Amino acid sequence: MATYQQGILGDFSGKVGPVIGARWRGKAVLRSIPSKSQKPPSPAQQLQRDKFKYIHNFLAPIKPLLANTFGTATGSRSCYNQAISYHLKEAVRHHGNAFEMLYTKVLISMGPLCGLEQPVVTHPENGRLFMAWTDNSNQSMAYATDALLVVAYAPAIKQFACFTASAYREDASCVLDFEPVFHGLEVQLWAGFTHSQTQQSATSRYLGCYMV
Repeated sequence: MATYQQGILGDFSGKVGPVIGARWRGKAVLRSIPSKSQKPPSPAQQLQRDKFKYIHNFLAPIKPLLANTFGTATGSRSCYNQAISYHLKEAVRHHGNAFEMLYTKVLISMGPLCGLEQPVVTHPENGRLFMAWTDNSNQSMAYATDALLVVAYAPAIKQFACFTASAYREDASCVLDFEPVFHGLEVQLWAGFTHSQTQQSATSRYLGCYMV
């Protein structure tokens, strides 16, 4: 690492060729780009890498959603990064060389809003689910105009279906119409609420597995 005084080019931050410019303790510094390690990862390191990849592959299709519904971004920790961190710790199980998502622990939103109360899901006809809940908008951190958020995942085809603003908290019921690709398949279901004005969410709730 080298330090340098203000020159004709001035300080810079970021990568330029084989060096990186930054500030460290108030000084402009240059660092060479570290070479990639040729040492193979330990079994524990490889396991963690594989686990991270598995979680990322599962959540990546709903990354734009999680970027707006999962907690609050702080510094370098984006909402999606927080979602990855949570699921790494809480929502995956390791069996031999394979991983398994713990669907009951999966969250599609996290925040201070009041959550879904007494949800009931039924299957009235093919391609459709009916959902009802108790309107609890008279409680703290629960607003009548909180938008319902529902996410379904079909393991057989590894696809998500997202329903945003399908209904409001005060509506107490809604119908979920699925695309034909989901018809006849089992889906894992989660639901929560979001509030557009405050940019807040409720921590989602797992609703179970249903045939579409």
